[in-house]
Amino acid sequence: MRDDAPADGSAFTEGSTEMDISKKICLVLMSGAVAAMTAGSSTSQETTSDPLSWHSGWFVKNMCYKDARTFARKALERHGFRAIYTPPNAVLGSNNTTIVEVSYAPAQTSYRPHDFANIHFTVTATSNSSSAAENGRNRVRESIVKTSYYDDC
Repeated sequence: MRDDAPADGSAFTEGSTEMDISKKICLVLMSGAVAAMTAGSSTSQETTSDPLSWHSGWFVKNMCYKDARTFARKALERHGFRAIYTPPNAVLGSNNTTIVEVSYAPAQTSYRPHDFANIHFTVTATSNSSSAAENGRNRVRESIVKTSYYDDC
């Protein structure tokens, strides 16, 4: 506290200069701006998000295992899902609101590399909207099931 300031903390009267008043005004304006920013930031941080929903199902298709990745990728692309990740035995696709994963593996009892085999597919879709996840899963699954296989292994 300054020497010439009143002990009770009241405003300066005698001895105050124009510079002191300018500093006070600046301080008041800055504190008002900080208060406004703080109030605005607390409301902008409040966000709500819907919980994730997922739908999954599996089926078996008799086909050549080496073509399973192509079937999965084409089914995703046909329904507007861009392939975003392709680990071994799976393809993940996204349309920015829903993620659909198609995984596949040959049945161990019937697998021979150059013959048709029973391939087990699992199609799982995740989204903030249960209906979007269900719709994505159903469309991709149906596309793979209905695709006809004409080639030999």
